[in-house]
Amino acid sequence: MPLRLVLFDLDDTLCDHARSFCLRVRRALDALPPDVLRSPSSAVLEWALRHPNHTWEAVQAALERAGVTEPELLERALAAYASDRYFGLELYPDSVPAVRALQRRLLTGIVTNGPSGIQRAKLERLGIAGLFPIVVVSEEVGVAKPDPAIFHHALACAGVPPHEALFVGDNPVNDVAGACRAGLIGVWCNRDGRPWNGSAAPALTIRSLWELVRLVEAWASGSASEPVPDLSVQFPA
Repeated sequence: MPLRLVLFDLDDTLCDHARSFCLRVRRALDALPPDVLRSPSSAVLEWALRHPNHTWEAVQAALERAGVTEPELLERALAAYASDRYFGLELYPDSVPAVRALQRRLLTGIVTNGPSGIQRAKLERLGIAGLFPIVVVSEEVGVAKPDPAIFHHALACAGVPPHEALFVGDNPVNDVAGACRAGLIGVWCNRDGRPWNGSAAPALTIRSLWELVRLVEAWASGSASEPVPDLSVQFPA
């Protein structure tokens, strides 16, 4: 089976969004008087990180759980949290060199959920706005991962059928299962060795993008011991 396209998630796949979120939560905590929390700040950070969406709503819920409910204090924390939306946001070291290596053989693109202004500005801030010929942002197309429609939109932009495309992402539901249900080959980018918590174990897991480069080179040269896996079998629609 030919392989012509690899699509990437952005947050926590190409850039370390979780680290940036942690730094911004700490800013919010530092803006509060030291005696207002009924729980340790480490617990507040952990609660915020457990939230399915790393947004201000997650931070506020964690603060309220720790006893911070006064509007004035929440506003103070929000001001610190929102003072720089991209504070501490960085690409993983392998992102650009691995993508460029893959671009020698494959088309590449990004499919990311979020508001257009935020995600486009993030690409500019990270210096990769011009790296990918295809960039699909959920707000711009009116549909978000894991809906198969957003993956199909990216495929249409590339002119590639689903079975000839990989999707690489960190989220078991939005990225891996969503891509597989759209007919793409889903790749779980599990950089920190988390246990899988999806509906079925992924057939292909990588710890870095260099692993994907090596696999693609092996498939291209015919030296791979196994063909490109088809995850759609494991994630039926």
